[in-house]
Amino acid sequence: MIKKITANRILSKSQAAKLKTKFLNKSHYNQLITEDCDAYDNYGNLLFRFRKNAIPLQVLKNGVDSFKHSIEVTESRGAASGSSHKRIRKDGSVSNITVGNKVQSGSVGYMDSGAMVKYCRKTAFARNYFDKFEQGIPFVQFIDQKYKELCPEHYAKQKAIADGTNRNYIIGDTSFTTVTVNKNFRTACHQDAGDFREGFGNLIVYREGDYDGGFFVMPEFGIAVDLHNTDLLFADVHKWHGNTEITNASEDWLRISFVMYYRENMIKCSSPSGELQKAKMDKTGYLTL
Repeated sequence: MIKKITANRILSKSQAAKLKTKFLNKSHYNQLITEDCDAYDNYGNLLFRFRKNAIPLQVLKNGVDSFKHSIEVTESRGAASGSSHKRIRKDGSVSNITVGNKVQSGSVGYMDSGAMVKYCRKTAFARNYFDKFEQGIPFVQFIDQKYKELCPEHYAKQKAIADGTNRNYIIGDTSFTTVTVNKNFRTACHQDAGDFREGFGNLIVYREGDYDGGFFVMPEFGIAVDLHNTDLLFADVHKWHGNTEITNASEDWLRISFVMYYRENMIKCSSPSGELQKAKMDKTGYLTL
């Protein structure tokens, strides 16, 4: 039996926005979900679908073994890291580049043109560990199929734009271009940005050792979800969300989380007809537009 709940709003949008970059704790939720559940707001909009034991353990472990090599220390996670500030140069001057706190995180798959890099490309992981990248594609394909099954309306919109995108930038035959991989990273309160806004976010967690906490919290609605190995959460990540603190951890504790999404500007890597734009592919696998 799947539990269905209506989550009443306990914070206004402006109140929730004040939590940006703040770390959430037990004061930010009054309901903890530990079983199969569909949650809606008062207008009937889906907030999340949570399923226990939805992923075969071997599929999950394949994803971990394949994508863990992407993890590195980075300042690129912005508000989710607990800070979003201009980088200070060694000479004390302020850069125009916005960074966050240092965390352990990586990107798998493909990236679009941005402020720093002016072309569509494979991530560094996909270039340097292409065999591992290919090894992990069945994991991404499995989550894609569960997305289609559990959130069909959101999936149809995302798959349509993925199908209209240059196939060089889609992971397998899925609706995803990119996977974010986090290690022992307690995200601060934030809203996801840069992903396809009409789609639906997802979260998968792999755990080793023992610990409590690390709950996924939506503070506007006072609700939290406790994810364990093989669990799967689809959620509206454009609402404010973050994680609670890890507590009572054993020395060997490990938490690796995965978020799969479509980068909304990847469609620009294709011409209107879907054909490859005039470009030169260099030896590293970059596509220069």
